[in-house]
Amino acid sequence: ISRFRLGFAPEGRGRLRDTLARDGVTPAQMVAAGLLIQPDGDSGERRKLYDRFRQRVIFPILDRRGRPIAFGGRILGDGEPKYLNSPETPLFRKGCVLYNLNQAAAQARKADTIVVTEGYMDVIALDRVGFTHAVAPLGTALTEDQIQLLWRVVREPVLCFDGDEAGGRAAARAAERALPLL
Repeated sequence: ISRFRLGFAPEGRGRLRDTLARDGVTPAQMVAAGLLIQPDGDSGERRKLYDRFRQRVIFPILDRRGRPIAFGGRILGDGEPKYLNSPETPLFRKGCVLYNLNQAAAQARKADTIVVTEGYMDVIALDRVGFTHAVAPLGTALTEDQIQLLWRVVREPVLCFDGDEAGGRAAARAAERALPLL
């Protein structure tokens, strides 16, 4: 929990909104950061802002220097979507970031390999058994920008996707995107 700075967003549509407001964060800043959602009303009126992440384990998404730039959340129990990421913002473009790269890069250079998995929980599970050089794309197929990030760390990243149909598609898309870059 502490290594990955995991958190929890409790149930409630305005808990984060109200807490941040007490700390002087404006509603516009919260919306711009992707923490709140501003729904449109049926007749064009604006309804009350509400928290994007509720009843979820929270995974901070960090830049290469370890600074939070977005969040991912996994719902506890049943519900959809199972995983939810911050929307793209001026600080966060999900196709240009890899989860855990800030911690994994130095270890990957030592090991001369980096392991790319499908998601947050895969990265954490691998870390728990000693593979501290694992990363994951953020709910998307591996992008060209992410492939180039990987190649800046090591010559030959290892893709370790699930053996199901979705994992097979993700691996094929990664190969298709990597070939033109070679």
